[in-house]
Amino acid sequence: MIPEEWDIIKTMAELKVLKKEDSLIQQNAFFEKEVFIEKGIIRAYIIDDDGNEKSIAFYEEGKFMSTSTLRTLNGRSLHHYQAMCKTELILFNSNELKSFFSNNNFLSEIGKTIKEGEIKRQNNRDNCLLQVKGRDKYLNFIKHYPNIELHISQKHIASYLGITPISLSRIKSNLRKM
Repeated sequence: MIPEEWDIIKTMAELKVLKKEDSLIQQNAFFEKEVFIEKGIIRAYIIDDDGNEKSIAFYEEGKFMSTSTLRTLNGRSLHHYQAMCKTELILFNSNELKSFFSNNNFLSEIGKTIKEGEIKRQNNRDNCLLQVKGRDKYLNFIKHYPNIELHISQKHIASYLGITPISLSRIKSNLRKM
């Protein structure tokens, strides 16, 4: 990318800092921004009919969250998004960034890589949930998110895996004994 293109991207960027547990986006809110996580972790979750939070994704630093197109329906967020620790974000207007990407082959490739990463993340989640045993789900989780446990609570990991925090504690205890 040439310096002039980088200068254009910088003018589109908006910096945002979230404290632990701050909300970035509420479900059904209008949010047309692309989000790059400079530092920290963002959790995507839903609230089920019984009022329980169910974690469905974790986005780590140094990566874009899924694209606005994949995160929204008619421009409205499909999920809640929350900071798991102090998180520094770079936000871009979705339409401006898409327009800029479409005129630059290098940036178009970056956009394609972001979408492929989201599809891979969704496939990993599906594979994780298809595991019958909680132990296998947990091992799959730590394979795909190797250092995330240091930064988020066990209840969020357990909800992602579809098990209780007590079951997760037992699984981890049994694995330590091996």
